Amino acid sequence: MNMNLVALMRQQTTQVTLALCMLLFTSICNAQVKPIRWSKFNKDNPADNLSLLERNILRNTNVYALTTWYVDSTKYASQTSEYLDLGGNGEHHIRAGCSEAFALAVALKTNVYDEVKSGVKKEKAVAITVKLITSQAFRHKANSAGGWGDQWQSALWSAYTGAAGWMMWDDLSVKNQTYLSKMVEYEANRFITYKVPYLRDVNGKLLGSKDDSKSEENSWNAMILQVACAMMPTHPNFSLWMNKNIELLASANARPQDANSEEIFHGKKLNDLLNGSNYNSDGTVTNHGRIHPDYMACTAHSFFNALMFALASQPTPKAALFNCDQIYKTMVEHQFAAPPFQKPGGSIYRINSQDIYYPQVNDWGTNRKMHFALMDCQMNAFNLDTGLTYNGEYWEKYHAQGVFDMQERSKDKRTYIEPKEDTYKGREAWVAVHVAQAYLTKWLMAQKKFKTTNRAY
Repeated sequence: MNMNLVALMRQQTTQVTLALCMLLFTSICNAQVKPIRWSKFNKDNPADNLSLLERNILRNTNVYALTTWYVDSTKYASQTSEYLDLGGNGEHHIRAGCSEAFALAVALKTNVYDEVKSGVKKEKAVAITVKLITSQAFRHKANSAGGWGDQWQSALWSAYTGAAGWMMWDDLSVKNQTYLSKMVEYEANRFITYKVPYLRDVNGKLLGSKDDSKSEENSWNAMILQVACAMMPTHPNFSLWMNKNIELLASANARPQDANSEEIFHGKKLNDLLNGSNYNSDGTVTNHGRIHPDYMACTAHSFFNALMFALASQPTPKAALFNCDQIYKTMVEHQFAAPPFQKPGGSIYRINSQDIYYPQVNDWGTNRKMHFALMDCQMNAFNLDTGLTYNGEYWEKYHAQGVFDMQERSKDKRTYIEPKEDTYKGREAWVAVHVAQAYLTKWLMAQKKFKTTNRAY
């Protein structure tokens, strides 16, 4: 037989074998994903004043995302390839797109996207959202050699993209569904044997830097595990993912005194679950070398459980709520003396005001408010603000209105006019992903889908 013909036949056989293997992997991978059953969410959208306010903030972020950001800032609109060139693998190449995809997906799937306000037809908004999701998934190292992922904060980025893709699942091709599920699986698997870090050990001794808690890092790492468990409840690693999620959640909000607690969380005593603490005993958290209210508002990472598991029609693990009421009480009521803290002292939240008091100066700018509005919204939704003189609804009214008023200053509905208002480069996408979580919280509560469990996994 002609040797060239033999070589050609072998090459074709190899190609067919690879194609069959890919097809088999695709069918297995996608079969593990349980799509959201949107038909179960058949109650009306919430129509109270705060829900409408959060909806309007979300719509404003959609305007900015689909016009200024997508067209001018990133130049994504001018790219013609199937997948966007994201420009690199670092935070400022990846995070904003993941955040905007999540915010757009929430608006589209809760039916509050407003094409008249944005000037972008719904069909085009869907196409842009899908393009963002599929590009982030395809460019991940699970699917592309040299891609982003398996790095600091990539669990957060992949959680936002994974959640967005899961919400938009029916709009993704089978190929892109596979890319998405592979990305989520890859990032979740990273944490199965992960050693959870702490600020202090079980005896209260500082470990390493005294200035930087691991609370935020642990809580955002847990988010990809939440997405994976909600999306793929029959996956062989479900129990491993869920138990690491629980461990990370407990560690994120643990105070020194909790290391001795025998309270049961998911079949384990708290003192067996914890190897230290990341919060201070008074309910404050230390980050960037200071007591930092911005990082106390990272309870949203813990509450991402509630959003994902409610969409999956599963109960939220009790560990997601651990110490969140104590953190909020500190935010609202704890009094800081001046000196030693910055003048004028008092509480972080200010009565009859949208302003925030930073006891040791803020390093992120003068006008961050959306994460506090989200915190207020979720503390009230999950009934963690009981016993306070002023509850979450009271504070959300001020903080959310502050964000909306800032957006109304600009034609393209950007929140910030000057960088000094928020020095973070991805500040507009940051607002978008936070308000999306606030509105999704209100929408899911109106659907009556939130419940909790303390069962062992």
